Amino acid sequence: MDSSHVLLALEEQKKWRERRKRIHERIRQVDRRRSVLRKELDGVRNKILEFGRALLDRQMGAQAGTAIPPIVPGR
Repeated sequence: MDSSHVLLALEEQKKWRERRKRIHERIRQVDRRRSVLRKELDGVRNKILEFGRALLDRQMGAQAGTAIPPIVPGR
């Protein structure tokens, strides 16, 4: 086997390793972003529930702290 082919094969192997490494890093970044977005979404859902309860209390003329069953979002 010609030495130039060996060198070319080694360069290609290095290139693919680097590419694979970049892809794995990007996947980790996307996973971290997804985690952050899920936390934000949960926070927004909780605010919606909180404001929904407050609106329901207001509409029913109930005082704050009375026993109104919680509104559970469908998932």
